[in-house]
Amino acid sequence: MKWFPEKEQRKRFMKRGLPTMFAIAWTPVIWMLLAALLGPLLDQWFTSWQPVVLILGAATLLVMIMLLRLLRNTGLKFFDKND
Repeated sequence: MKWFPEKEQRKRFMKRGLPTMFAIAWTPVIWMLLAALLGPLLDQWFTSWQPVVLILGAATLLVMIMLLRLLRNTGLKFFDKND
């Protein structure tokens, strides 16, 4: 790769930077999915939209942290195997 001439630098980016960028890029998609699935249910339970948005935000953050951990663990297994 032109950006990462050293193999170790490229591997470090693939293990840590790429999963983080992937998780950040997918955050709006996860937010919309959770809003579509949980939004109507939460809207029936709460009278205002602020608690619904707070719960959806917390759920989105939790899902993204789990996705980030999954991607990092998968990346570590994949790149350690190919050394």
